[in-house]
Amino acid sequence: MIKTLILFVVMVLPIWAETTIHREGIEWCDIWIAKATDKKLPRVMLVGDSITKGYFKVAEKQLQGKASCARFATSACVSDPAFFAQLDAMFSHYQYAVIHFNNGLHGMGYSEDEYREGYEKALQLIRKKAPKAKLILVLSTPLQSTSNESKLNPRVDERNRIVRELAQKYGATINDLHGISKDRPEHYKDPYHFKPVAIDLQGKRVGETVKKALAQ
Repeated sequence: MIKTLILFVVMVLPIWAETTIHREGIEWCDIWIAKATDKKLPRVMLVGDSITKGYFKVAEKQLQGKASCARFATSACVSDPAFFAQLDAMFSHYQYAVIHFNNGLHGMGYSEDEYREGYEKALQLIRKKAPKAKLILVLSTPLQSTSNESKLNPRVDERNRIVRELAQKYGATINDLHGISKDRPEHYKDPYHFKPVAIDLQGKRVGETVKKALAQ
């Protein structure tokens, strides 16, 4: 028995050693289900981070009378196993007509290969849980060009390139929030987050994009 146990530990340890989970100083998850008991309108889910939290109310207003909105915002990267537990929970009690999906600014401790692998697994989970949902993949917003954090923009660009490739593979449409935010440093309140003028622009863009998907 002892020999068997030792062998098992030796075999398992390398597996754990190869899996490194990168966490930030504060990890958070925000889930918001508006009109949770209303079954008259189709339901849409906006997936993202604090940027999504920022424009959610604007997008929700754009979709008033067209859809009920749910929000899943998290600090977890698609490369983090925690992300999948959180995302899976969103499908526990609701079905979605449209899923607007963004993930890319967190988890810079993961390589772009790890990011691609995690992102594709997330898309596979979505297709399994919501096979009839229209899928919109969002290009992540750049970091403020005049800030020290702008050094990360080449990585954001590479992650967005991966998203474009996966959108084509999985038959998803693209919402280019990167393009409408680029080279506008005056729209930022800090290296990552935006002032109301930009939030309004992003939210309206999201609302219009989701409307088009609902109409298809």
